[in-house]
Amino acid sequence: MQGVEVKIQSGKNWHALYVSSRQEKKVQDSLLKKGIEAYTPIQKTMRQWSDRKKMVELPLISGYVFAYISPQEQDKTIQTKGVVNFVRSEGKIAVVRDIEIERLKQLINLGYQMEAQGINNVYKQGDKIKITSGVLKNIEGFVVESKEGRFIDVLLESIGQSIRVKLPQEILIPVK
Repeated sequence: MQGVEVKIQSGKNWHALYVSSRQEKKVQDSLLKKGIEAYTPIQKTMRQWSDRKKMVELPLISGYVFAYISPQEQDKTIQTKGVVNFVRSEGKIAVVRDIEIERLKQLINLGYQMEAQGINNVYKQGDKIKITSGVLKNIEGFVVESKEGRFIDVLLESIGQSIRVKLPQEILIPVK
């Protein structure tokens, strides 16, 4: 058939895993050694101690690792040391959309100042907006006022998290 692209389904989806405290990198490494594609968004941040400052790498979303697995790989995944459980939604293992993982990867690669938080009150915080230019063009989120300036929350709806990114106000437009 000419002009028709057939997408082969691998049966794999991204899933979020709850992991033990401060074990995100170790869980990711263990999953990779088992042949399971895993992703932990890591960002560099400056930490200050009483005697020095140091650049450290920390997980953007504490307590979470993302795994790209088929249903047959669920047991192997959950049996990995440090994995507590799958994130669930309505009693079923939640599926994280590919676009949400891609957004996370884009945000990390761009090096924006970010912090993760639950999305309990995001809808009350401000207006829904869309980014008008740059690599994040057309991504929608919600504006939040903060002491550091204006931020956009990019929602990861399937796991109940939002990523807060500091962006210039001039590249944001309201969504009706």
